[in-house]
Amino acid sequence: MISTMTRYQMLQTNTALTKTLTQNDAIVKRDTDYYLANISKVKTVDEFMKDYRLFSYAMKAYGLGDMIYAKAFMKKVLTEGVADTKSMANKLVDPRYKEFAKAFDFAGKGDKATSQASATTEAVSKYYQQTLENKEGEQNEGVRLALYFKRKASSVTSTMGLLADKGLLTVMQTTFNIPKEASKASIDLQVRNLEKHINVKDFQDPKKVDKLIQRFSAMWDMNNSTLEEVAPVLTLFSDPTESAGISVDLMMSITKLRRGGF
Repeated sequence: MISTMTRYQMLQTNTALTKTLTQNDAIVKRDTDYYLANISKVKTVDEFMKDYRLFSYAMKAYGLGDMIYAKAFMKKVLTEGVADTKSMANKLVDPRYKEFAKAFDFAGKGDKATSQASATTEAVSKYYQQTLENKEGEQNEGVRLALYFKRKASSVTSTMGLLADKGLLTVMQTTFNIPKEASKASIDLQVRNLEKHINVKDFQDPKKVDKLIQRFSAMWDMNNSTLEEVAPVLTLFSDPTESAGISVDLMMSITKLRRGGF
């Protein structure tokens, strides 16, 4: 089985080809053509939500595919917008809702909301990326999470931002061997625990982000592989493996982490 890091690097190296293949998928192309041909015709929140194809496309583009059927909830998010600090989108911990309300800003821009780049070209670009990540996740959830972390890391400005995002939190828990049960602790304790391992300011440094993804990928494979799959990999860690993005020291550290050595 191809490793998480190897697959991730393949996608990063061939981004143009990957994007083209995603765009040319028959279903993706059909749904995108419909979206672009009709989204700017929508003038109100009710019209937007009434057209399932448009609404579901937009929701998937902004990572809210699991909330497509929560129409009453999403209507409140869109109707209240983001200008008021007490609006639904601003009060929710999950930043996806605020991002969506800003992208389709009916509250602030009225019937011009769906003509903005955030509702047209940017939404389509996000849809392509979401489609790619979901497709990769069908084969290897670790690859999906690595791609997601790469995309979202620079937008994180606080440790709370990590706790509010299930995907980012999973990456952190996997990378630093933090039990999922730790999420049951108080928020303050969770924050302190994460800050023992990371400084969110590092997420603004692409090199540090890449190193985190490197470590996450190795940990993911260690935790989701059988001993028979892992053993051959360990024998490969000589100098040439530096080019593959994982050093001997890193693998030794990961092995210790898995055994509870740290």
